[in-house]
Amino acid sequence: MADKKREQLIVSKSYKKSNELINAMGKGTALSQKLFAIGMQNITVDNTNNVVATIYGSELRKMFKSTSGSLYEHIEALCDRQIKGATIFDWNLLMKDKENGKIEAHQVVTDASFKDGTLTLRYNNSLTDKIVNLQKNYTVLSLADTLSLKSVYSLRLYEMLKSAYDYKKAISKEDGEMAFEYDLTELKLELGIINSGGSKEIKNELEKDLPDYDKIDELAEKTGQNKYKEFKIFNRNVLSKAKDELNKKTSLEVDYEPIKRGRKTAGIRFFVNQKEGVKSKEKLPVINKDEVLDELIDLLHDDFKIKEIREIAETAEYDLEKITKAYNYMLSYEKQIDIPIAFLKECIKNEYYAQKSKPMYFKKNTFNSYEQNQIDNFEELEKKLLDN
Repeated sequence: MADKKREQLIVSKSYKKSNELINAMGKGTALSQKLFAIGMQNITVDNTNNVVATIYGSELRKMFKSTSGSLYEHIEALCDRQIKGATIFDWNLLMKDKENGKIEAHQVVTDASFKDGTLTLRYNNSLTDKIVNLQKNYTVLSLADTLSLKSVYSLRLYEMLKSAYDYKKAISKEDGEMAFEYDLTELKLELGIINSGGSKEIKNELEKDLPDYDKIDELAEKTGQNKYKEFKIFNRNVLSKAKDELNKKTSLEVDYEPIKRGRKTAGIRFFVNQKEGVKSKEKLPVINKDEVLDELIDLLHDDFKIKEIREIAETAEYDLEKITKAYNYMLSYEKQIDIPIAFLKECIKNEYYAQKSKPMYFKKNTFNSYEQNQIDNFEELEKKLLDN
């Protein structure tokens, strides 16, 4: 049972996201985007055709930077609209269907439940075919990149620019720097800074094949959506910060310049490239010591103190796989271990677990509960382990 749960906790390096979802106008939070990314690692479709994502405590602790204590308060703030701040239910999309001449508005997350340290999210069934079984018109995004970004604007730009870059690369069959242009108001709509705001006039304008973005900008201001109205503030607080974060934390290299209409900034031209070393293979994630410690606390807390867990992590240079193998070896060892911390550290240093002819099976809180594969000179090995 423990093995199965831990397999479910393993986060893959990438996930697919429909280009329709990526390029839909609307608003959301950084956490809602990250939960979507993590949730895609373990999803099902229920009998009402809703996508259901299950997110375990270990991954929640990574997101909330919480190594101990209850997750309840974090989840409460995430779900309860009565608590100040945006919730996961504030992720709304405005999707244009030009072929059928209509526009759709969707609340993305419809239900959430939290029990026994596990968060379950249910997504709008109108979006099911845009979330699962994607065969075309999707972008492969790096989970490590997504989780590293703090700003919701950085997250949205990462998805938008990665989608645009991959599409243009596939069409042109070329690598290298590419340019993408956005009308300024269009970009604010994509980032969720401006939304329909309940205005029928804005919705009607957005339904057009060629929306009048100047008109939408005026209508947005009438509805009180004047955040970052001045370009210098938008540039400083959104574009510049997002560019710095994307360049520092993701596989993309991003630069931009204003597109002028007279003296007025009318749009933004982004220059996007993929960093060297990740053009033909997956970007190798940088070891995040805090995240590894979160995993180790979940794994080792029954047998070791926090201080000892940190010591074990340092010994293994935060190699989670090596520690897990050594710990499984220790749990399956047939003799009484007097000093577990010493045993485990020596096992990690010398990789004694690699001497087994068959893999060990994880069995929580038992050292000698089943017949074990035989190794010659157990007494000598144990003495060597404990004497060092």
